[in-house]
Amino acid sequence: MTVRPSTRAVAPRATAAEVPSPPLRPHTWMDRAAAATAPVLLAMSLDLPQGLKVGYVIALLLVPVWLPVLARFREARLFAVLGLAAIAMGAVLTAFSNAGQSTSQTLLAGNSFMVLGLVAGTGALLWARTVIGAPMVAVWFGLGMVAAIPLGSGLSSVNVWRFGLSLPLTVLLLALAWRWSSRVMEFAVIGAIGVIGALNDARSGSAMLVMTAALVLWQLRPTTPGRRGSTVRTLLGLAVLGAAVYTVAQAVILGGLLGERTQERTQAQIDTSGNLIVGGRPEAAATVELVANRPLGYGSGAIPTLSDILSAKTGMSFIGYQPNNGYVERYMFGNGYEVHSMIGDLWVRFGLFGAALVVLLFVLTFRALGDGLARRAASALVIWLAIRMLWNLCFSPVDSSMLLTMLFLGVAFVPVTMRSRPEASTAGGRIPPTRQTAVHR
Repeated sequence: MTVRPSTRAVAPRATAAEVPSPPLRPHTWMDRAAAATAPVLLAMSLDLPQGLKVGYVIALLLVPVWLPVLARFREARLFAVLGLAAIAMGAVLTAFSNAGQSTSQTLLAGNSFMVLGLVAGTGALLWARTVIGAPMVAVWFGLGMVAAIPLGSGLSSVNVWRFGLSLPLTVLLLALAWRWSSRVMEFAVIGAIGVIGALNDARSGSAMLVMTAALVLWQLRPTTPGRRGSTVRTLLGLAVLGAAVYTVAQAVILGGLLGERTQERTQAQIDTSGNLIVGGRPEAAATVELVANRPLGYGSGAIPTLSDILSAKTGMSFIGYQPNNGYVERYMFGNGYEVHSMIGDLWVRFGLFGAALVVLLFVLTFRALGDGLARRAASALVIWLAIRMLWNLCFSPVDSSMLLTMLFLGVAFVPVTMRSRPEASTAGGRIPPTRQTAVHR
């Protein structure tokens, strides 16, 4: 008897990122209220003096409940230890830098609270996940980001969609699609936000949404009985997909299909160094020079010296970028070190422990993405957050990447143990009611 491969779309299974282990104690209404409130306040990012935030304070107050939870997620305790070690090393490097360059206690406090907030906020989200489930954590977090839109500067920027609206709406709408287990809604959200972004000069954002849609669609391919998904093969396929999206997107932009302004800016960046990524992120060349000059790092409270600025300019000049335009002095070194990537920022400010934290973030991202895709169980939100995480690690400032990093870690950390569950298939991309509780928790 010949067995034919199934042609039915398989609904997302409950993944390790979505199914926590049993609760340590019965949850009360106060637990559920705190589990909903913490993500909202963390996402709103309400400022307090010295770089502290209201959400960070709430997360620190919740230490007694989330600290025991860390042991239930793989590498969560290692992440917390590396984060605290990075804070300490940043302070030590600042003390040593004090002999040869100026330092700032305000800068030291701000950078330290940023990493401390990431550790505490992630812990609070992991605990909230054991109470209300990963999708609802993401929903409440998205609501907090949307509520904070009027409080930020995005509405007054030249490109309101790109700098004020796109990220909060993407998180909230994809979180709702995850909560409702609707693949149809996921594709609708990705399509709508991707088109709007493409028309508003959000090149990288639209490309990431295209990759997300492709990976969600790939999970719906027909299954072959007896054939198990391979994480390694999945990650190799992801690399190929990324290269294809980059090539096609560049061709579309240079062809003028996304507008003359986007075309001109892209061509200028390619002309700078012969490559869109290098030309668009010349700060990477500055990072190489800074790390080569002081591999141990500079300190979270150190003020750049003239020698540091000249070294950065030398590296940027090497790739064809003209650094004598005020950008280096005002943005990159006007208030500490800012090299426009999480890799560079964490290494320069927090030394080798900052670099170790970066390595762990890469490992966690690839594991969450590869495992979810291999099981055909990754939601569009988790896929998008993972792709965004990889982009932020390489090309985005650490300060502006904190919110999405915290959310990603909060929903993507893999539990130490997970009960195996039989695969089920449905029509319409929805999970059967009998499985929804498991998936959402």
